Amino acid sequence: MTDQPESLPGGDVPSVEELEWLFNSGPSVTPADGAQGRVPGQRAYPGQDSSDHARRLLRRAVNPDRPGEETLRLLAAARGYLIERMPEPGGRSAGRWCSVYEHAFLLADDSELCLYELEHDQTPDGHLVCEVYPDESAAGRAARRRARTPGGDTPA
Repeated sequence: MTDQPESLPGGDVPSVEELEWLFNSGPSVTPADGAQGRVPGQRAYPGQDSSDHARRLLRRAVNPDRPGEETLRLLAAARGYLIERMPEPGGRSAGRWCSVYEHAFLLADDSELCLYELEHDQTPDGHLVCEVYPDESAAGRAARRRARTPGGDTPA
């Protein structure tokens, strides 16, 4: 084992700037098995069939301002996705449940598109519903609004 960095093709040792570029924004790495996409410096996207996942996510959303056809079009060629639970949105009312999930999609051009799912039971009948927002701040505002509304009102 050596403390020397690996050299680039041609025998050159990469500079700090070159290493940062390779790590943060360099070319994508596509595993041979195609099971997961990964962009250097970012997270893994192990979920398969991203367009189906996006369709199901948006179909179950009850909020009228959910992302629509343009978002589905962008996600049609996504190469993978990852779901992560976000920190508790706060404002939890007694006996009520609310959680936010980030659905990160790796797009064909190696960019990322995230949707934020708010799941809660703050409806008049107490049933669990899903709302989907295009950004974390909109999901957070919706969660705080739900926490302030006793019994909740599910958007039509």
